[in-house]
Amino acid sequence: MSRLPLRGILVADFSRVLAGPLCTQLLADAGARVIKVEEPERGDETRRWGPPFLRGVSAYFLAVNRNKESIAVDLKSAQGREVAKRLIERADVVVDNFLPTQRKKLGIRRNPRAVHCSITGFDSDTREADTPGYDLLAQAASGLMAITGEPDGEPMKVGVALSDVLTAHHAAGAICAALYAREKTGRGERIEVSLFSATVSSLVNVAQNALITGREPIRWANAHASIVPYQLFHGSDRPFAVGAGTDRHFQSLGEVIGRSELARDPRFATNTARVEHRDDLVPLLDAIFRTRRAQDWVERCRGAGIPVALVQGVREALESEPGRALIVSIDHSEAGPYDAVGSPILFGGKRFPIRSAPPRLGQDTKKILRELGITS
Repeated sequence: MSRLPLRGILVADFSRVLAGPLCTQLLADAGARVIKVEEPERGDETRRWGPPFLRGVSAYFLAVNRNKESIAVDLKSAQGREVAKRLIERADVVVDNFLPTQRKKLGIRRNPRAVHCSITGFDSDTREADTPGYDLLAQAASGLMAITGEPDGEPMKVGVALSDVLTAHHAAGAICAALYAREKTGRGERIEVSLFSATVSSLVNVAQNALITGREPIRWANAHASIVPYQLFHGSDRPFAVGAGTDRHFQSLGEVIGRSELARDPRFATNTARVEHRDDLVPLLDAIFRTRRAQDWVERCRGAGIPVALVQGVREALESEPGRALIVSIDHSEAGPYDAVGSPILFGGKRFPIRSAPPRLGQDTKKILRELGITS
């Protein structure tokens, strides 16, 4: 791409693990220069999180650190703090996930023209401000875990660190908004995004339902509280998902399964009625769906304009046609060539390019120190 939207923006990245590094990777993909500040010898914790490893390089680290540079600095030393000070003075964006007490101890000061974004576990104006933030705790505390899983089973975390991912995207969006505002005012901004708040806000209609009804939402497993049928069903060979979210979709579904009269049944004629009588409708549909292969139903439903999809494994999804469109090849100086999931964004009809592999620990230290005017 001839012009990446964040080209010319310098990001000083003091974050580690997932939410912060994913946020800065989103900025890096869009063209920003991201300098990842890491602890000497140890570096980001995710460098050691495995298996799996690719020739000694953690798959976890590879997932969220492309298009970045790495400088190894001991922020507890006077020289390290001087490096951080000079880097922040030049930065357009500063991202960290320090606890408030850590940030104060390390002497991280604001550059008034920079956008400073702190990613935390809980908001700074609450009693939990100094509580370390972990995805598992955010999923538990926010209510997300309570609404995930089988109705009669244990609360269940989502299969990926979703609170971290949601926080990263909220933070990246807020940073871009602040950079846009700076174009008008010339001033930077102080931004804070917590895992707890980002997850609660992402409960959207479920949180709104709880506020309106005053009741604790229940778990619906693979069904939906307010739409029927909108859930997982089983073909004769494997599961698939049907999202008949409108009365028109349900009418078409009745024709596909050879039961067009269902759309005229007062119990099923409207979505509200179907929600009320789901215990009658769902077993009926499931029995019919089990008579044919899932792929047969997918093809029939799609032919009738009904939203439907096979339940695929991760590897299966990556090997599908839309999955393959996301795969990029990256050449790492230690791990060698490997495939990765690239940016999902089509910007001007093209995906953001991968400009560099995730960095080796401290690989750019000497170069960056020279840029900062530090020679010893």
